[in-house]
Amino acid sequence: MRIIATAGHVDHGKSSLVQALTGTDPDRWEEEKRRGLTIDLGFAFTQIAEQQIGFIDVPGHVRFLRNMLAGIGGIDACMFVVAANEGWKPQTEEHLRILDALGITQGVIVLTKTDLVDADALALTLDSVGHHVRSTFLEAAPVVQVSIHDSATLDTLRNTISDLIASLPPVINTHRPRIWVDRSFAAKGSGTVITGTLTGSSLSVGDELLVQPTNIVVKVRGIQSNGVSLDKLEAGNRCALNLTGIDHLDINRGDVLVVAGQWLGTNKFDASLKVLESIEHAVSKRGSYMMYVGSREIKVVLHTIGSTSIQNGETGFIRVVLPDMIPLVPGDRFILRESGRDETIGGGELLDIEPTLRSSKARPNKEILRLIAERGWVQLQQLHLLAGRNVDISEVEQALDGWVTTNNNLAEVSKEVMALIDTSKDLGVDVASLSVYQRLVLPTLTNVTVREGRARGADANDVASHPMVKQFADAGCTPPDSASTDKAIVRQLVQRGLLVHCDELYFHSSAIDTAITAARQLLVANPQGFTVAQFREHLGVSRKYALPLINHLDTTGFTRRRDDVRIAGAKL
Repeated sequence: MRIIATAGHVDHGKSSLVQALTGTDPDRWEEEKRRGLTIDLGFAFTQIAEQQIGFIDVPGHVRFLRNMLAGIGGIDACMFVVAANEGWKPQTEEHLRILDALGITQGVIVLTKTDLVDADALALTLDSVGHHVRSTFLEAAPVVQVSIHDSATLDTLRNTISDLIASLPPVINTHRPRIWVDRSFAAKGSGTVITGTLTGSSLSVGDELLVQPTNIVVKVRGIQSNGVSLDKLEAGNRCALNLTGIDHLDINRGDVLVVAGQWLGTNKFDASLKVLESIEHAVSKRGSYMMYVGSREIKVVLHTIGSTSIQNGETGFIRVVLPDMIPLVPGDRFILRESGRDETIGGGELLDIEPTLRSSKARPNKEILRLIAERGWVQLQQLHLLAGRNVDISEVEQALDGWVTTNNNLAEVSKEVMALIDTSKDLGVDVASLSVYQRLVLPTLTNVTVREGRARGADANDVASHPMVKQFADAGCTPPDSASTDKAIVRQLVQRGLLVHCDELYFHSSAIDTAITAARQLLVANPQGFTVAQFREHLGVSRKYALPLINHLDTTGFTRRRDDVRIAGAKL
């Protein structure tokens, strides 16, 4: 399904045109029918040339502009309506500027009520419309002259819409569904129902969703699209969802349905802002602003970036602060209005949903390398969330074990690590003492080796050849006092198994072998066990050394204590 929104001045025939094309009256409320004008959003569906089309009929009156803005957040194209008997009007102009600011690129211009004017008046209206759409996305759009009482003109419009739909790019699948709620109500026998346009990915009955900004978890009990119940709905379709886990009063227009963990909520973002030429003043942080994104209306605080203000007709950058966390992504479009003057200021595009620099230093854009450079190191999964899409490895400069960084940052951290290794000399650097980023670069350093938890230069001497090894080996079962030794070297020798820690003393591994041999010999001579004194005398050492050695043999299973003697352990 492709979604088309109407746009145009009040009473120019938008709703009547939708009804003529679809057979459905989009005006849902009794007041709308009584007053003959659209107050809220209306929806209708039809099929043209085997293509399902959903129409969103938006109000044209200035007092209901907020409702109009809620309806055009997820559309594919517009049907821009101008009444031939009235021509270009203030809301015609405002709707055009809003659509242009939202980045809408496709549309068809429909001149309605052509049966009410003569050829000269029609020519004047055509000329006026051509003048007003010049330099906008509708400049080259087809213009169709229609009377809802003339079926031939409606057929021409249907054919034009068919061609328009065929020219649209395919629906983008980001594998992350999102629905901006535009209606919520309670259906008898079903419970809570919401409507909206599904974008990003498919949705199935039974899926669990998160309502934001309230963070209420709901489950999809039923799906309908164009009046048909479905088990699964593809992206790009209008839909009604029957939800469990929430009352219809707790979910409202402007709320968002997403899958938990797939979106990075934001309450502050950097964006571009194109100010309308018709605005007679500059835009600055002073003012009371309302932002319209998706179907949500939000009171925001605005700060300009790079200058104190943005002049009319210019494009600048702004930082926007929101009162709630909303699931937005770079590329989302918005409209900005000033409440005090009750005027549309302009529109723009989100560029960074989690700015890290102060606004005075920020230079926002959608470039992946900028996102990474400003953060130094970013986990790849986090980068997907920041970018609002799956970022391919080819788009980054360096990818290391689930992290990404820039070439410059990699070089800087590599330099830090090499300086630490050079300072440590043969001792090397304890890898556990390095930061996460320093550990990440170790595999990229060709002249560094990592063994037994320490990183050394490739030309560093092996700790096994350290003079301390010979000193302990020569000492046998009477090792030197470890208090006078280099603790870092001792730890490495223990890790390598060259030294063994026994109580408060360190013995060379050969001394342990000597102690095992002594225990075996004593047990041959004394099958019922031997005492510590016998062990000490057999080794020819004092109790200071004998006791730590025999305790080590007990711990490692070579001997076992029974009363005051040692007997054979499992390993003997």
